[in-house]
Amino acid sequence: MQLRVLHGVTVRVLPADLSTAEGRHAVAAELRSRSPWLLINNAGLGWRGGFVEEDAAQAWQMLAVNVVALHDLAAAVLPGNLDAHDGGVVNLASIAAFQPVPLMATYAASKAFVLSLSEALAEEVRGSRVRVMALCPGPVRTEFATTAGFTSRFDTAVHLGVGLCVRRALRALDRGRVVYAPGALGYATRSAGRLLPRAVVRRLAGGVLRRAP
Repeated sequence: MQLRVLHGVTVRVLPADLSTAEGRHAVAAELRSRSPWLLINNAGLGWRGGFVEEDAAQAWQMLAVNVVALHDLAAAVLPGNLDAHDGGVVNLASIAAFQPVPLMATYAASKAFVLSLSEALAEEVRGSRVRVMALCPGPVRTEFATTAGFTSRFDTAVHLGVGLCVRRALRALDRGRVVYAPGALGYATRSAGRLLPRAVVRRLAGGVLRRAP
């Protein structure tokens, strides 16, 4: 309603459960029929906890949303972008995509998939006006931290505001960035993944998760 009133735009709401095949197919069909200029592949789930204690149904739900739905929706949009020679896809990854994360092992692995897929697609469309970018933020001021099993203190300690994250991401897309990690924490995490041995990185990540409230 706010978007309609403030900006005079048409807003279509399509409720769907992306963890189900029916929900994914419905949204993908809608995207193919409308050929949007830009897809923000933002749906995602995450939980903190040890791998052996992970609920199998919950893990598969997370993978269905973070991996399968993201893949299917990007596949529904990119052909239309290429036909129109414009537009693109922003896939929401995470700073967790840059390293293994003990106590969020499945989540981090799903985001590594998003990062790898996005980079590969960006190379496939290189030379066209179509763009694909992996957005890899750290904590953002949303309900994600509480849902994932953190207190709000962890989220707000190094959070990035939603509006600022969006503005920076769209600016990075305009500039042709393929991988963008906004904020100082994003830069530090990506740099650590390149400069430090993998054993050190995974121990640091595990230490952060164990100490998080």
